[in-house]
Amino acid sequence: MGRLKIIKQEKDFRQFRSGKSFQGPVLRIRIKSANQNTPRFGFIIPKKTVPKVTQRNKIKRRLKSILTNNLDFIKPVDVLLFPGAIAGKKKFRELEKQTVDLFKKAGIWTSSVN
Repeated sequence: MGRLKIIKQEKDFRQFRSGKSFQGPVLRIRIKSANQNTPRFGFIIPKKTVPKVTQRNKIKRRLKSILTNNLDFIKPVDVLLFPGAIAGKKKFRELEKQTVDLFKKAGIWTSSVN
């Protein structure tokens, strides 16, 4: 299990405009192929969607934990995550299951470790 790589620069976020988008009940993701060995992740949680900063941080912490625990199963692509307001109300295991299901739907989940 490696360390999670986070996308923070504006130029990296701009590249997602041409990426593929996938929608789940709790989360929306946008994917962009990249020439790298490990996946990178970006998070966008608008104040309008989740007004309280503590709630936004809780959602990000949970998603980072889910991604770190499952890093070996995610293909090396850039992923931008847009969690909805309901993500903060879900239990951790339920959020993890829905995230994994969405990654499988997007085709970036590998069932075995290389």
